[in-house]
Amino acid sequence: MLYRLTQAKKKKIDPYEQLTKVFNTIPQGFPTIEDGTHLRLLEWIYEPDEAELASKLKLSGETVVKMSKRLKIPEDELAEKLELMESKGQIRVTRSSKGEIKYGLLPFVVGVYEEQIHRMDPEFAQLFEEYIQKCKGTILFSKKPAITRVVPVNSVIKTELEIHPYSQAEQMILNAKSWGIRDCICKVQQDMIGDHSCEFPERVCMLFSKSENRYEGSHQTTPITKGEALRILKESEEAGLVHTSMNVESGHTYICNCCTCCCGVLRGFVEWGQPQAFVKSDYVIDIDVDSCIGCGKCIDRCQFNALSIVGKKCVANDKCVGCGVCALVCPKDALSLVDRNSKETKKPPKNILTWMLKRALSRKVNIFKII
Repeated sequence: MLYRLTQAKKKKIDPYEQLTKVFNTIPQGFPTIEDGTHLRLLEWIYEPDEAELASKLKLSGETVVKMSKRLKIPEDELAEKLELMESKGQIRVTRSSKGEIKYGLLPFVVGVYEEQIHRMDPEFAQLFEEYIQKCKGTILFSKKPAITRVVPVNSVIKTELEIHPYSQAEQMILNAKSWGIRDCICKVQQDMIGDHSCEFPERVCMLFSKSENRYEGSHQTTPITKGEALRILKESEEAGLVHTSMNVESGHTYICNCCTCCCGVLRGFVEWGQPQAFVKSDYVIDIDVDSCIGCGKCIDRCQFNALSIVGKKCVANDKCVGCGVCALVCPKDALSLVDRNSKETKKPPKNILTWMLKRALSRKVNIFKII
């Protein structure tokens, strides 16, 4: 009997099951599927030894020297493995201005999944589609605070209104020192499964950083200039894409330009009826009925079915997310963004750390073991 207990204790834990457990400890969460679809996703991304090492990393990151001592793995062997995992988009890597490199745990979403942009193939695209269709954003979209919030088109906000920093896409770009662009992984994934064709531009996901030369040598992101970033932002607005970013007050590092036919987050709201999939902007569309001619151009523009023509005039319903892209095509400038009812708005968490603590509390998970 004692021998059997000893053997049971020595039984090796499946690395993918262990990584699933760790991913679910992160505030974002990682929905599990009864048929094991989530495990097949991880098996595509990680080799068994990579999954095992990833499950032992810390969110805050560690140097190779520190990690080597903690995990009792030779430095050379560990460094080689971590560099390979970085190239595969499996872990977080930060480089300080002094050249110190730290390797850390990366959430599955937003994180590991998005970093597969350079590796994705039809098999993985279909596997991910099966995964999101089965989980429908459970955990990811059902807990507060939401991960993502809509960032409005600033040019259509009524001029007398206050615009908070977290609602200023242009300012996020201007405050950065490095800028990068990559294909939208949601559009790439949808193209690969071949179920539909998206009319929107694909190379529209922007990243930015307070550090200089952040995206030089990146496997996934192409460095661009500040001017190019501002141009892409404007072109995305004109194309009818919706700006979204992290649901925090400060410390933004990306702007996604999204469509409801591809974006996993927007699909959560439109396709799977998840009201908390993202936070609407602090604004809502307002229609000047005297100027409106009922042409319907704004209706074709809205991706959320928030507008309709009634009595030859445009009217809005409660589906409006406050993106403002509809106003850009109004020939009479009859549409603009105004303050949303204060009961419907809430100031976002101060920064990513505050967001994580609030989210962990909401999900009742203890993140201190992995920080």
